[in-house]
Amino acid sequence: MINLSKKGMLLANEVVKLVIALIGISLLIYLLFSIYYTSSQDQKLNEAKDTIGRMKDIISRINSGAVSNEKITDISPPSWYLFSFIGTEKKPNSCAGVNCLCICDKVIYDNTLWFKNRQLNECDSSGVCVVVKNLNKFNEFEINDPSDGGTNVQISKVGSNIGVKKIWV
Repeated sequence: MINLSKKGMLLANEVVKLVIALIGISLLIYLLFSIYYTSSQDQKLNEAKDTIGRMKDIISRINSGAVSNEKITDISPPSWYLFSFIGTEKKPNSCAGVNCLCICDKVIYDNTLWFKNRQLNECDSSGVCVVVKNLNKFNEFEINDPSDGGTNVQISKVGSNIGVKKIWV
């Protein structure tokens, strides 16, 4: 039988309490960051929905012939991207076989090694898309923060199609 001194038992009890306290504090910090991140993402998604709604209204006016082009200023959310998915290229599920315009966060390492269709999945799960049957292809571009001058977009009729481009004011 091993005879442990009371000091050794006291030290072991204190270490166990300290480890449990550290685990509890770590879980609390994780929970707080998770709540903040979710709230931030929800806000960005709502901003993207508002921007897509404004773009959809402009596209409807252009398709009806009311105007031939129109500018939309200060689109949001900053650091997200505007994408076009047209023709036979792979598209988010929300676009299912038709041309569409999407605002979503850009992923890195898309279609490299084992990362396949990450951008499509990101636009599907955390982005907003609108169907534009007569959309012209454009290069994706980042939405800038208003403190960096913001991002302005011109939507115009190009032949029978809709063109979207980033403009500098």
